[in-house]
Amino acid sequence: MSRSPLRSTHAALVATLLCLATSAVPAQSPRSPAQLLLAPAVLRAFDEEISGTIMREHVGYLASLHRVPASPGYHAAVEWLVAKAQSYGLSDVHVETFPGDGRTWFGTMRGNRGWRVEGGELTELSPHPRRIGSFDDLKMLVADNSESADVTAELVDVGPGTAAGDYEGKPVRGKLVLCDGPPAAAHRLAVEERGAAGLISYNSNQRTGWWRDDADLVRWGHLDGRGRHNTFALMISLREARELRRRLAAGDTIRLHAVVRAGNDDSIPYETVIATIPGTDPSRGEIVYSCHFDHQKPAANDNASGCAAILEIGRVIRKLVDQKTIAPPMRTIRFVFPSEMIGTIAYLTKYPDIAARIKAAIHLDMVGGNPAVTKSVLHVTRSPWSAASITDDVAETFARYVIAGAYEGAASGDFSKAVREPNGPSDALWADVTEYESGSDHWIYQEGSFAVPTIYLRDWPDVYIHTNQDIADHVSPTKIKRSAFIAAASGYFLANLTAPSSPSEAALPYLVLAGATRRMGEALERASGHMWGKPGIAREGIVVVSEARRREERRVRTLERFDYAPAGSPGAQTLAEVESDLQRLFPVGQPPAPEAPDTRVPRRNPDVKGPLDPSVDWVRDRAGDAAAALAINRIPRGDDVAYEVVNCIDGKRTVSEIRDAVSGEFFPVDVKVIGEYLELLAKIGAISFAG
Repeated sequence: MSRSPLRSTHAALVATLLCLATSAVPAQSPRSPAQLLLAPAVLRAFDEEISGTIMREHVGYLASLHRVPASPGYHAAVEWLVAKAQSYGLSDVHVETFPGDGRTWFGTMRGNRGWRVEGGELTELSPHPRRIGSFDDLKMLVADNSESADVTAELVDVGPGTAAGDYEGKPVRGKLVLCDGPPAAAHRLAVEERGAAGLISYNSNQRTGWWRDDADLVRWGHLDGRGRHNTFALMISLREARELRRRLAAGDTIRLHAVVRAGNDDSIPYETVIATIPGTDPSRGEIVYSCHFDHQKPAANDNASGCAAILEIGRVIRKLVDQKTIAPPMRTIRFVFPSEMIGTIAYLTKYPDIAARIKAAIHLDMVGGNPAVTKSVLHVTRSPWSAASITDDVAETFARYVIAGAYEGAASGDFSKAVREPNGPSDALWADVTEYESGSDHWIYQEGSFAVPTIYLRDWPDVYIHTNQDIADHVSPTKIKRSAFIAAASGYFLANLTAPSSPSEAALPYLVLAGATRRMGEALERASGHMWGKPGIAREGIVVVSEARRREERRVRTLERFDYAPAGSPGAQTLAEVESDLQRLFPVGQPPAPEAPDTRVPRRNPDVKGPLDPSVDWVRDRAGDAAAALAINRIPRGDDVAYEVVNCIDGKRTVSEIRDAVSGEFFPVDVKVIGEYLELLAKIGAISFAG
């Protein structure tokens, strides 16, 4: 009887760990893995210098500004940021500008229009005269990209307002429409197609377990950012909306007066602030710290927190280097403060030489929420399988160091190993390591046409995201300090990573191997679900494990990206040993061939830069309704699956092999679904087929 893969794996694991225990760890006092990557003195210097109080103050200032992209409020924030970065001694501080005309393409994405807003007010004239809301009190009252208006009209309740059936028997021409659906979608049906005067919206654009528990929240809304037929939308609370709906249902005729002073302005550019700490050997490439600088007032955790954190990281590294407390970084460290998504892809497509030099990025989006208030958990998010990199292990190593120290302090009162703000909370850190999730600018960096390994730190869930209560008071100085510490240590380590010159530096591949065993264990656990009730291991279970091992093999090889293993060096020998260990630990064979393989080999058009999932502007612009009709849109996480399908195009894999790659990462996907999607991309010129 042949041995099962699980038994072979267990035996290999025991043998390898015994080997590592006797030969891989240098003879010295025990150190934590984080102290193998950075000396204890360096970690202590970061802990002592990073200030949660300073970051909290920066969050407070940014939260006072209405930072809608390509707007005067955003520009005011840019001016403040430039002054701060210069005062901290950062180099090459400047502002990159990109057209905010709603027509310019940045890779596969099209920018929005600039927008100015000066005021707005909503009042009830009858039957109960009162002021409902004012822009002076609440900047979220006026939805983004609204145009000026002065309208007195009756209010009509259309429910969601996003389907034709919502308007049956409800004449809305010349009236104000009370609606719950996304304002841009409701505007098309109510205003552009049926002649309504404008929208009164209570749409909630982020759902969590606490969704709509607080009926007094007012949520961020926006009309079509490139629209040429916008009127306006005014945002109100759920409590206000429920009362208006109750009164309308009871037969009240409610007349409102809506005033908006705003307008789209194609002359206002997108702005991205850039700063650097020059490396001692710029030829070794760059490490990027990224955030997104925009969002409506207050937008404290999302994402003044991430911006404040990377600004503080710049201050701290610059100061510690100048004081000779830490060595200067070998690679240049670049700080990028863009508007979300558009600012990032605009910068990378404008400067392909800079994009090509980036060895890794560290992206921070929502990193300071006080979990006792916001319910947030800090996630150290792994790369998608297509972009698996040793950066995941670096971030996880420092994250576990911070999590363990915080827990020990909270559990025992011994804070000697805890990163926390002086006199700050004594809490443990609510944090974990999670698989890839999209939703922020790391999505751009890790996309196949840029292929930048990216560490992503994020809070989720957050009760107050995109609401008037995402305020600075809900940002914890200790939480944001811990997030900044993880990011600072990770980026500084990567900025100096090269061929090992000490036993501790030589330990990195073994930390990667240790991480691989954890991740492979997770894959084996998932694969077991395919075995239940079947004789032997089903093909899909083998796909999960075999693709997971390929992911780990690719991950180990990414050390070469950081000049760790030049030919003939000790690093190259160590890498070969670790690869051998990985194969011995997980002797997984190829899954059986599919019954009807799709042997076509897709190749990407190198001139098309950026994501290509069916909802992306470039795809919809060229494919029209065919993009929305794709079957891939109707499967769970279809956007992430589509993203990885394209990322797996390497000119070697067949369609069936790409199918296995994404099925191993997510769940079994029909090869016909993948083939249909790729055929559409070929039809619009994004890819071509060979074979």
